[in-house]
Amino acid sequence: MISYYRLLTAIFSKTQIQGYYGIGGAPVIRFRFLKWLVLVLVSSVLLGCSTPPADSDWTARIDRILVQSWESYRGNFISPDGRVIRPENQQDSISEGQAYALLRAVWSQDQAAFDRSYAWTETHLSRLPEKGDHLLAWRWGQTKSGQWQVLDWNSASDADLDYALALILAHRQWGRPSRPLPDYLVKAQQVLKDILARETAVDASGRRWLTPGSWIEPKLPLSLNPSYFSPAGYRLFYLVTQDRRWLELIDSTYYALEKLGRRLGNWQGVGLFPDWCVLTAPDKFAPDAERGSDFGWEAVRLPWRIGLDKLWFKEPRATLCLQNSVLSFFSKEWDQKQRLAAVYSYQGQPLVDYESPVLYAGLLTAALAGEQPDLARQWAAKIVATYQQGSEGGYFNRPDDYYGNNWAWLGLATYRGWVQPFSAARSSKRGSSPPAGTNPKTACQIDGLSMQR
Repeated sequence: MISYYRLLTAIFSKTQIQGYYGIGGAPVIRFRFLKWLVLVLVSSVLLGCSTPPADSDWTARIDRILVQSWESYRGNFISPDGRVIRPENQQDSISEGQAYALLRAVWSQDQAAFDRSYAWTETHLSRLPEKGDHLLAWRWGQTKSGQWQVLDWNSASDADLDYALALILAHRQWGRPSRPLPDYLVKAQQVLKDILARETAVDASGRRWLTPGSWIEPKLPLSLNPSYFSPAGYRLFYLVTQDRRWLELIDSTYYALEKLGRRLGNWQGVGLFPDWCVLTAPDKFAPDAERGSDFGWEAVRLPWRIGLDKLWFKEPRATLCLQNSVLSFFSKEWDQKQRLAAVYSYQGQPLVDYESPVLYAGLLTAALAGEQPDLARQWAAKIVATYQQGSEGGYFNRPDDYYGNNWAWLGLATYRGWVQPFSAARSSKRGSSPPAGTNPKTACQIDGLSMQR
């Protein structure tokens, strides 16, 4: 298997397949046909070797992978001053990447790495000097004249939500920063206040929606990115702020997903969610022709975000939502083919011939939330099959795959119980794993706050 990975790495010195979509929905990169064809052939071999081992070393192996891959990611993707670099995109940085690094650091008990990335984020991406709020500018990089600076001051609400979540978790684990930086909890509360003020909208029925960012006009027709919806985060934010608008966002999430899985405009659904959609009326959704409505590189993250609401807070709507949507569709697809395409159309047609650890990361979380541990184990094995420990260190899929390396890690970390809302069961030693089967504290045990509706 190692020889195939080396062949893949040699062929793909730069990414050609990720298909990541930026703030305005325009593709940042595209793939070339010949390299794509080689990837299909090679990845089929790699991901096909994914049967979980029956020995007791299975969970220990995943723990080692999580530790090794974080250490490699920290060295290869994060600069000494804390900037997360996307090698596939002109060495730029985006708010999403900074937030992912902070989440991974806090779940790895790595405060030094957390504080470095926190410092860089506040210094270089804070919109406070330019826009007067505590949200993050989306993109930072090199201009045509060679200067490094913010390239896009618009915010992205998924990054802002993950940023606030990471800061709250850091507060619960470490109390305060290890260096002169804004207090974790105070900064999180400032970010949350501005998310509600600048990244939500209320429709005519009084329902509150998370918008994709500050660049969206808060009125109908309203563009939405369902993969940004984070009900588990909203629940934690309510506990911190006692602002009931976070509960309103939980309700709009499940309202939207129940509808989006069944129909999108004139399209009959099969249980998949769109990358983007448009709210045309308080109870009607339509495809987003400009940004795309496939179950693609954006939507594949949604099962992870919904699954956490069940794993962390035992929300029954999360289980029902997943069972009636992605779990129903993909369990049948899996039974028939024993492999899943990386991207599907909204109506369930595979759009590519290759697999991706990003999809399996979200789906294994859905399987855990849907109480299907055997299926979660099989999908975890698919991710493990993409892991390679080479001269570049440990990585998933490809050593320069920023997106895949983040989501593969988040999926396996969720599988092993590292992804917890308060990290109550984690050891203080960085890189150690929680006991198998450990459950995090419930919301009602934290700070004496309750989730009464």
